[in-house]
Amino acid sequence: MIDHIGQTGPRRRQVAVLFADICGFTRLVESVEPETVYRIMRPLLDDLVACVHEHGGEIQQVLGDGFMAVFGLRRSHGDETERATATACAMLRGVRPGHPDVHVGVECGEVLVTRSWDPACFGVWGRAVNLAQRMCGVAGPGELVLGPAAYSGAGHLAGPATPALVRVRGVADLVPAHRFSIQPDAPLSLAA
Repeated sequence: MIDHIGQTGPRRRQVAVLFADICGFTRLVESVEPETVYRIMRPLLDDLVACVHEHGGEIQQVLGDGFMAVFGLRRSHGDETERATATACAMLRGVRPGHPDVHVGVECGEVLVTRSWDPACFGVWGRAVNLAQRMCGVAGPGELVLGPAAYSGAGHLAGPATPALVRVRGVADLVPAHRFSIQPDAPLSLAA
């Protein structure tokens, strides 16, 4: 289903939300000059953003050493979860040698999309946003952690996932999470 969203009023959408974060950023900032931080981080973030755009996602927020991307924000393709998880795998596999590791969290679900304050285009509100950020927080270097809805919609991912119930800040119940370790030299683990 294709459904365009304009700048009119708040609207509910089914989306996939991806949070990507750079491992060891604070340690890097504390150990080298700002110009060196920029020379390391800029190409890495450019590569990660390119992965998002290649899979049809949009960068919604930049958070210093990471960002939030949304799939299905303006246009639904019906495969937002697959696009987000394929993006995460591409990001984790594409980290250049010598660059910091990345960790990624993905969740999907219904959100409310509103007009935002400049410079962002939209506000994206809902449980999927919160859980995607929390899944990113529990992911280790080189890992993708999927929330429960993202995992159930990511049938294209092949290979072993490590399931766990995790406690995340702000959520009363334990949350099912599925951890994938994406190795840079291994073939991309997507089922046909």
